[in-house]
Amino acid sequence: MMMKYLMLFGSVTMTVVASTLLKIGGRSINFEGSMAGILLGYMSSPVIIAGFATYAAAAVLWVYCLSQFDLSYVSFVSSVQYVLLVIVSICVFQEHISLMKWIGCAFIMVGVVFWLKG
Repeated sequence: MMMKYLMLFGSVTMTVVASTLLKIGGRSINFEGSMAGILLGYMSSPVIIAGFATYAAAAVLWVYCLSQFDLSYVSFVSSVQYVLLVIVSICVFQEHISLMKWIGCAFIMVGVVFWLKG
């Protein structure tokens, strides 16, 4: 029973890690020039490849979670990734998060709690 919850948490966490890797990798890509050049930059970046691979692994876990839980449940739990991404934005990328965004995160978390308890 606990394993399926760990898989759900793993899927959400891996999605956050994948987004982080893609942002880091995207910083090294030159977006000037041809589409072929941009695609070659994607395919030659180990960080971007790792990001896509992490997304793929998260998708496999996501399918497992969809088979174990109600769609509405996993969809709401996955919204926790928005809050995790804000934390990564601050800690990894030193981004400024406005008060309104923090309030939005709070609403998301309150909504998740209400949904899970309801």
